[in-house]
Amino acid sequence: MLEGLALPERYEIRRRIATGGMAAVWCARDGALGRSVAIKLLSMPYAREPMAVRRFKREARAQARLSSHSHVVTIYDVGHATEVDEPIGRPFIVMEYLAGGTVADALRVGEVTHAQAVRWLREAADALDHAHSRGVIHRDIKPANFLLDGDRVLHVADFGIAQLGTEDTYSSTGQVLGTAAYIAPEQVVGRPATEASDRYSLAVTAYELLVGERPFGADNFAAQARQHLEEEPPPASSRNPKLPHALDDVLARGLAKRPEDRWPTASEFAEAVEVALRESPAVAASTPTVIAPKRTERDASPLLTPVRRSRSHRGPALAALAAAVIGVVIAAVASGAFSGGSTPSKTAASHASGTATKVARTHHPAGTHHKAHKPAASGQTTSSTQATVTGSPAAATTNAPTADTLEAQGHQLMDSGNYAAAVPVLRQAVSAASPSSLTYAYALYDLGRSLRLSGDPRAAIPVLYQRLQIPNQTDTVRTELQAALRAVGQQVNQSGGGGPAPSHGPPGHGGTPPGHGGKPPGHDSGD
Repeated sequence: MLEGLALPERYEIRRRIATGGMAAVWCARDGALGRSVAIKLLSMPYAREPMAVRRFKREARAQARLSSHSHVVTIYDVGHATEVDEPIGRPFIVMEYLAGGTVADALRVGEVTHAQAVRWLREAADALDHAHSRGVIHRDIKPANFLLDGDRVLHVADFGIAQLGTEDTYSSTGQVLGTAAYIAPEQVVGRPATEASDRYSLAVTAYELLVGERPFGADNFAAQARQHLEEEPPPASSRNPKLPHALDDVLARGLAKRPEDRWPTASEFAEAVEVALRESPAVAASTPTVIAPKRTERDASPLLTPVRRSRSHRGPALAALAAAVIGVVIAAVASGAFSGGSTPSKTAASHASGTATKVARTHHPAGTHHKAHKPAASGQTTSSTQATVTGSPAAATTNAPTADTLEAQGHQLMDSGNYAAAVPVLRQAVSAASPSSLTYAYALYDLGRSLRLSGDPRAAIPVLYQRLQIPNQTDTVRTELQAALRAVGQQVNQSGGGGPAPSHGPPGHGGTPPGHGGKPPGHDSGD
């Protein structure tokens, strides 16, 4: 089934379990130890990308660090398979095979009782607290990453985007790592994930297990981002009258917007859920969670992938918003929102240009930058160290304009309120600038702001997410990002727009379904 790929002889491939955006998982027989295993194999296109390979290896390290825990999937082996005509080979991870599917599978077919939900929450919480005590933050907690063995015991899987030490929260394409339906508010605006972020995602999972649906159910990233950031979750008892009111307070604390307001540990949260459920005799252990019929799950998708949900609990404004932000980030990544597709840099080192308009400034919430020179009026010729500022992206010189020149032109156009003219100039500046320069950072911010103020906030969102990857004045950038998200909602409310949401975003994290559960149930398809 893997023609031309040479795995160690001890592993005999039996069948494919699932395939995801970056990896596939295969069931195999380990002849040396006489047991079934799951082999997660990085897809060939990503084997050529150093960042993808690093993330894949990081998953093995993170999970191996925690494999001694009874509720974490055990790693047995890692290696590098050789392939015909592909000298670089493909990395793989060998892990325990769990044949019970995932908690997401159980939810899909309505098999979850409240007693079962409480037990799974305790097991997941125990694993999370163990991971946090060893410096590992999962960052993608969801039912699809909770694997079940033959005895229905839970094992946490898929540490492919786990944080070890201080690492970025973005992929090379500007995607925010994680799954939209479960992501914490601070992650939405690009802040680093913390232990509290994992506990927020666990609280979303608990809400879904007990109520039968998630607290927020918009169809796409931008709409869900606004819900996580701005809306309070509906009380669980309002959606499932059999649940006690005491549970509402427990879940509300777990879903608090501010990380410091949430439960201090995952185990304390799980225990509080169990205590609250005991307060109502109406909630019998044998009562199954009510699941919306034939719900299409998109848990395998990354944050940019829409999550199809029942519309029964959404207002018309959110439904319209979901239609309006179709492909916000997807289209930007696919078509090149930044003219030239520059790869984001993790640093903002100073760029020694030696050419025109070298400036030192700060991003301000109002959008005004302090500059080292007075802006020239439109159409006015400046000295040799400054460019003529017009509505054209070309500087008035015989040579091609530099990135500094283009950024200065675009910035002045933006400052003068000529946002539509500033956009193409700033796109060129982003393309021409070195990703390690401050010019690149300034151009990204100015481009995102100009796009929003020119009436295209949907296009501004991926630009500003890319700008957040540069650790410089991030609070100001987050403020601009939130303004773009709000502008999208305002546009939709005014237009009353609607329409179908896309079925998939770009390839990313997870399988089909994700976690170790595929069709048939089994193992994670991977990052």
